[in-house]
Parts: sequence; structure tokens; C-alpha cells
Amino acid sequence: MRGSQVDIAVSAAVAALACGAAAAGAPVAVTMVLGIALFAMPGYLLAQLLLGPRTAGLERALVAAGLAFIVPIAGGLALYTAGVPLRRSSWLAVLGGVSLAGDVALFLRRRAGRAAPFRWPWGKWQLPRWHAAAFGAAIVIAACGVGLARVGAAIQPQPRFTQLWLSTRGTSAGTVKIGVTNDEGHTVGYRLVLLSEGHKEAAWDVTLANAHTWQRTVPFNGKRSLTANLYRLPDLTTPYRYVDTNGDKAPGL
Repeated sequence: MRGSQVDIAVSAAVAALACGAAAAGAPVAVTMVLGIALFAMPGYLLAQLLLGPRTAGLERALVAAGLAFIVPIAGGLALYTAGVPLRRSSWLAVLGGVSLAGDVALFLRRRAGRAAPFRWPWGKWQLPRWHAAAFGAAIVIAACGVGLARVGAAIQPQPRFTQLWLSTRGTSAGTVKIGVTNDEGHTVGYRLVLLSEGHKEAAWDVTLANAHTWQRTVPFNGKRSLTANLYRLPDLTTPYRYVDTNGDKAPGL
């Protein structure tokens, strides 16, 4: 039985190393490799616990792969329901905890003689021709579905907008930040007019390429109201966006 617990030792080591690497701030390449291994461990251990020794190797691998996806899905739902933030530490706790629990359960079952020692039934990988064809068709359908979803997402039209804001965040006392972001999909010319108590205080002509931002910091003592009117050139009659320090803003901002 000494050689039958190698997979348990490896699984426990992977869980410990993954948690230790995350806590120590290891390089991304290291944490990525350990993370992938930790992702696979619960599925392997649960498959060892649930499947009998006569299960063919390919079927065992497919069940283990399915369980490897089920564990983080169920764990994520449980964390969300419990109000726990879905952070790296939370995922490490779920995957590491399930792995260690599986290690203990599998170790005890093997010691009691109710589970097979560590070995894969390599001689049972042969599948009937129709089973192999079904598996191949499923893989092709899944690959086509993923490809179609990616193409659909790429060609899906995205809503275009311009963002205008007045904010005191990140500014010194007695100032306010005014800014414009262009997400219209092309270069747009704007005129931004700043009003204090209804009187024109400043104006800027701004030309922004798509996904670019323009911003300025202006004086603001909090005792007077500021209003920013943004016009999309050449229309200087109706503000395209507007916002003021009282929190009023144009629909869609």
C-alpha cells in the first residue's frame, strides 16, 4: 500500500504550494501553473472516490474533467450566496479545501480497503466505435459553439456614447475636475461651456479621438453651483450632454 498514496501526496503538495505561492506573491508563471494543477485536483480526487476500479480510463478522465468544472461553479455560487467576495483567496480556499478534504477521504477509504490504490486502468481505454464517434461529434459541436459565440460577440454592435463629468475626487480642496470621454467610435469635435450661477465662466473647443479623454481642474469653493454644457459640433444650440454640481445630468450619462 505504500506506493498507492502517491497521488494523495501530490494533491496535498499542490494545494499547499498554490496557497503558499499566492501568499508570497510568486511570479505569474508559477502561480498560473500551480493554479491550473489546483483546478484539476478536486475533479481527480472526486472521480477516484465516486468511480469504481472497473471504470474505463477514458470515462474516468471525462468524469474527472466534468467534476473539475463543477467544483468551482458550485463553490462560487456558495460564496456568492454567503456574501463572500470572489477573490483569489476565496477561490484558493474552495479549491484547496475540497482537495484536502478529498485527500483525507480517499486516504481513509484506501486504508479501509474500499478504494483501489493509485493506478489508472490503461488497458481499458478502448471504446466502441459508436461511442468514439459520439465523443468526437460532441467535441466538434462544442468547438463550433465556442467559435460561433466568439464571432457573434466580435460583430455585435456596441452602444456609442460620450461621457461628461464634474467630480471632486482626486482633487485638492477648492477645486473640481471636469472631463469628457469619447466612446462614439470615431473622432468627434466638442465645445464645452462651464457656467457659474448661470454665467459663462470658461469654454473649451475639444477634439477627441475614439476612447480618448480630456479633463481640466477648475476652482470650486462649494458655495456656488457649476454647470457644464457639452455641445457636439457643429450643433451649438442644444447641449449634447450636461451636468452640474447639484447632481443633475442629461439622460444616458
